[in-house]
This record gives sequence, C-alpha cells and structure tokens, in this order.
Amino acid sequence: MKFTINTAVVLALAFASGPGLTEDQGAIPWTVPKAGHTLSFPRDHGSHPDFKIEWWYLTGHLFSGERRFGFQATFFRLGQEPVEVVEGELFGTSQIYMAHMGLSDPETGTFLHEERLNRGGWDAGAKAGDLDVFNGNWSLVRTESGMELEGSIRTEAAFSLKLDPKKNHVVFGEDGISRKGPEGTAASYYITFPRLAASGSLSIGGQTFQVAGEAWMDHEISSSQLDRNQIGWDWTCIQLFDGREIMGYVLRTDEGRPSEFSKLVWVAEDGTLTHLKYGAYEWQPGGSWSSPVTGATYPVSPLIIAPDPAGGGSRRLRLLPVMEAQEMTGRAGGVSYWEGACDVRDEDSGELVGRAYLEMTGYADNIGEKLR
Repeated sequence: MKFTINTAVVLALAFASGPGLTEDQGAIPWTVPKAGHTLSFPRDHGSHPDFKIEWWYLTGHLFSGERRFGFQATFFRLGQEPVEVVEGELFGTSQIYMAHMGLSDPETGTFLHEERLNRGGWDAGAKAGDLDVFNGNWSLVRTESGMELEGSIRTEAAFSLKLDPKKNHVVFGEDGISRKGPEGTAASYYITFPRLAASGSLSIGGQTFQVAGEAWMDHEISSSQLDRNQIGWDWTCIQLFDGREIMGYVLRTDEGRPSEFSKLVWVAEDGTLTHLKYGAYEWQPGGSWSSPVTGATYPVSPLIIAPDPAGGGSRRLRLLPVMEAQEMTGRAGGVSYWEGACDVRDEDSGELVGRAYLEMTGYADNIGEKLR
C-alpha cells in the first residue's frame, strides 16, 4: 500500500469537522436520512454531496476452474462542505475521495491491497444522479444490464468485471433508514444488491484468468455512521447456496458490549426482508489471528446463531476464512481493518452452505472517531 506523505493530514481533515448537524453546535447543516423518505433509482445510485459520508462497496468470490479468488473494491466520498458537485471541476476542495482495493488468492496465500486518496476533480469523482464513480483508473459505472468495475493493485494485479443483478436491490431498515444509534444523526440510507453475477478477467502473478462468480454491493449514504460510544463493528454479507442472503453486524461499544442497534437481516429469494434486533440472534466471536503489521488480534471465525424465517428453527452458521491474513492496513493515518473472503459452514450438519465476506473494524484503531 502506498500513501503520500500528506495522507494522514488530509484524512484527518476529512473527518475532523464532525457530524456538522445542529445549529446549536455551530456546525454546517449536513443532510441526514429521514424515515419514510422514498429513494428514486437510478438517481439514488449516484452521489449525494449534501451528505457528509458515502461509500460504494463491493465484495465477491471469483473462480477460474479450480482457482479461487476474493475481491474487495470500495469507493468513499468524504464531504468537506455540503455543496453540489460541479462537473468539470479540476481541483475541488468540497469533496475528498478515498478508495480501497483488495484481492485474496488462497492458493498461493497472497493478499494484495492498495488505498488511494484524492481531492475531487480530474483524478477522482462521483456523479450525482447516476452510478459513475472513479479514483484514478479505478471505476464503477452503471450499465444497461448492471454495472462495470475496473480495478488494480499497483502493478501486481488487475481485474475488469461485469456485474449483473441476479436480484433487484433492497433497502435495509424497517422504515427506510438503517439506524446505528439513539441519535437520529447516527443513521444511513443503506441500499444493497445482495447477489450479482460477476464475470470478466483477472490478472495476478503474470497470469490472466477468465473468471466468473458472485458479488455483493452496498451503497451507504449518511452524515454520521456511528453513535458516540461505538468504536467499531463486525459485519458480514452471506450468500447461501439456497438462494437467500444474510446481512448482519454487531456494533461494538467502548464499554465492551454489543450495541442494541446491532442488526441481522435475512433476504428471501423474492427479496423480502426479515429484520432481527440484537438479542434475537447471537454473534459469538471465534478464531484468532494477530496482525504482524498492526498488532491487532481479530476473531476471524465467528459463529452466528439466528432463527431461520423459512424453516422456523435456528441456524448455526460458522464463517471460515479462506485465508487468515486479509487485513487492510492504513499505514499513514488511514484506517486498518480486516476484510476477507470466507466459506460458511452449518455447524449442525457440518456442510458448507454458502460464501461470505467478513469485515472487522476498530481492532487496530478507533474507527468510530473517524466516522462521526
């Protein structure tokens, strides 16, 4: 991973202004998610510069014969002031764009990753009104059938993927917003394509593979992602072989307890959502991997226990990382976190029943301070 010498300073400025939500705090009036608001598409797949924090996040599992890969691609927009994006702006100061790419190759045990940070302008941007984001030569663009992703990791790897929805998008949150805390500002519009057919090419280690598989995409729009006492989260997206999906997370507080605003959601084959509050499901930490770079220890193999809305009983699902060393390290002031491809095992039958991506933040640093 390569940062410029000013990355720590720029990233600190990107988050320093705080939520900026109330007049009594003398802050900039950023827009916040409102219950009952109707999203409109494709407009809301695009950028929302009146909100402070926004990201477009993709993960997936790719196969070329017996060879398997996992990938992550995330585009962040970090608002400095709530304004409209000006088309053709060369060096904007109202938006900062960060992007992460990660690639897991369990056959060789290789995990590659890179981060970028740019001001708005000719080298990075996000279009309002439709999905069209880029950071250097990395891009994510909506097409007639789905979307196209172009990514690379320095000179070591590159991929070009078509991503076509096998299901329509869903919006998490019982009333249209995903609440992360008791304050109304700790919330997001949370739009997800839970199952995308992925196909294209991937180059790594001097070889080029034609790959196919499945991917997941999140788009979150907010002005303050976490409550004041939250320091990080454990999150997963699970794609079961039976055609259903699960999105679940545990928000961790500075008191060492899970937040009551943690959530797990089942997505049925027809897209119907079943939301479960924390307490109706369990997230039991499991496994242990310590990073030689950050020194953080991650519980890389959690057990999730949740009632199955289709069967009426309880499911016990174990996440098994395809390799343990899948940490994204922000060495120059960025955020360090674990983001990895996993298999999913039913603990009762012992069978593999799906694939997942697992994300764990706040173990190497307090991400809560940077997302409020």
